[in-house]
Amino acid sequence: MPAPLSDRRLAAVYASLERSLSRQPRATLGRDQALELLADRSGKSSKAMLAELRAPGLTVAQQAALVRQGLSPSERGDLAALLRAGTVPLSSAASALFEAVLGGAPLAKNVALDAVVTPGASVKGTTAPRATIEVVNVSASAGSGRDVFVLGRADEQGRFSARLTGAQRPKAGDFVRVRARSDDGRTSDWLTVQAAGADARPAQLLVNRLELTPSSSGKVAVSSRDDEPHLSEPGATLAFRNLRTSDVERVTLDGAGKLPRGFSLGGRAGDRFSVAVTDGAHDAKLKAVVGHLTVAGGARAGGLAPTPSLHKDELNADGTPKMAKKTFSGPLFANGVSMHDVQQGSLANCYFPAAVAAVARARPALIQKLFTDNGDGTFTVTFTQRDWDTGRTKKVPITVDGDLWTRPDKGTPVYGRGGTDHRPEAMELWFPLLEKAYAQWKGSYDVVGNGGVASDVFEELTGEASDYYDLHARTNPDTLWKRLTTAIDDGRPVAAGTHERAELYTNSGVFEDHAYSVIGYQTEGARRFVVLRNPWGDTEPKNNGPDDGVFKLPFDRFMVLYANVMTLAPAR
Repeated sequence: MPAPLSDRRLAAVYASLERSLSRQPRATLGRDQALELLADRSGKSSKAMLAELRAPGLTVAQQAALVRQGLSPSERGDLAALLRAGTVPLSSAASALFEAVLGGAPLAKNVALDAVVTPGASVKGTTAPRATIEVVNVSASAGSGRDVFVLGRADEQGRFSARLTGAQRPKAGDFVRVRARSDDGRTSDWLTVQAAGADARPAQLLVNRLELTPSSSGKVAVSSRDDEPHLSEPGATLAFRNLRTSDVERVTLDGAGKLPRGFSLGGRAGDRFSVAVTDGAHDAKLKAVVGHLTVAGGARAGGLAPTPSLHKDELNADGTPKMAKKTFSGPLFANGVSMHDVQQGSLANCYFPAAVAAVARARPALIQKLFTDNGDGTFTVTFTQRDWDTGRTKKVPITVDGDLWTRPDKGTPVYGRGGTDHRPEAMELWFPLLEKAYAQWKGSYDVVGNGGVASDVFEELTGEASDYYDLHARTNPDTLWKRLTTAIDDGRPVAAGTHERAELYTNSGVFEDHAYSVIGYQTEGARRFVVLRNPWGDTEPKNNGPDDGVFKLPFDRFMVLYANVMTLAPAR
């Protein structure tokens, strides 16, 4: 409370409101609480006065006129003290009421607004009649980049109530920012309201809105791109770790979820920083890395490639991404390399994971040699490019980090995944990073996500020439069997692709126009079988053991269902 209030009844009401609001971090004293205070004046009972002030359709000026009737000098002084230095900040609507009552300042130039948020349900409040209500759930949108949208309009009395749905649906503890916009273009100040209850959602951070640039003072300036409205929840704490020096610096965001003006870090051009975020209730020790940032202007080995753009199916009509980027910081390799580490995502690039899984089975050490850990959260993947005119090859290094496109609702990768644990801090990274580097080399996820040939991938991973066999009615089964078994025995990766005719695959457990890894063969007396793996990591013909994508197919059935076989050429 400010300096002791002279009116004891007013002081008692304010103290009660103060205790109630203290249980809600960063709360403001809203319009309804202001009315409770203003109703406590001599001449009428608080209850009767409050009923008058709450009468439908009253303007701020009319409410102020009611309060001023019989207002004592001491009460006026107390209200002025609360307006200037109250313990609990006043909302714009409450400030407008106080200023109107005191008459020492004009009514707020902005539109008045008051609102409350119910966890899991609605945003409701009061503002100017027919004003448009704009809203953003900062706690929900900080991870997805989704910002302000129109909730609806207030009615003729200025009341509004509407549900937030989908990703914006508030959970307990969420921060929701609300603004009113009148038809004449005036707006209210942004009002930040926290939903009641124990915080149910960890703070998220829009890392891609941050920029690090070297400054003339020898420090690294930290800024938000294009004056974006927020980075995370109000009051969230960020921790920046310089991966070169291991120094950690922390900063607390302001009431709008923005950085304080002039914030900077120790470092220099080219330094790379990891970033963690906490709201005080989740990850209080700031151990979970949510992103990486590199200071502009420094030369980096391999040249850090930006995250490849999304496939067109994951873009909105205006070209903005439907997905969010998240930093994955799990191990590059966990227990070595296995074909089971490879899982195709939503990208139509089955040729790539099928080829990679085949190489992982046949030559796991080669996969490991493709990667260089740069020790700063980045990895350089080295492909091989062949010049078909000269037969010469050259190495193509692509440097990437752990930022991957993820589904905003689940936080799991949209495209390739590694291992079985897909949490950002735990997922095995080598396959998603290999796919990311490949997409960056070729141009984007859209470029590599519209079909391709596994034999090309074999060459680009190994630097060796490949063989491609079309299967047709005249293919000699014994010749094909020998080619398959010899390649597998020689430790050469093998893949196979199916026909485009969907009618061939009804109830077969095999899919048309799809690539598979060929990982082995078996014989049972005179019967021959090909062992294959679906790059999805699951889905296979029935009665083939666990649903891990691995299955065996009679060789004669293989020759019907598959259109081609690809492998590396035998050593000469």
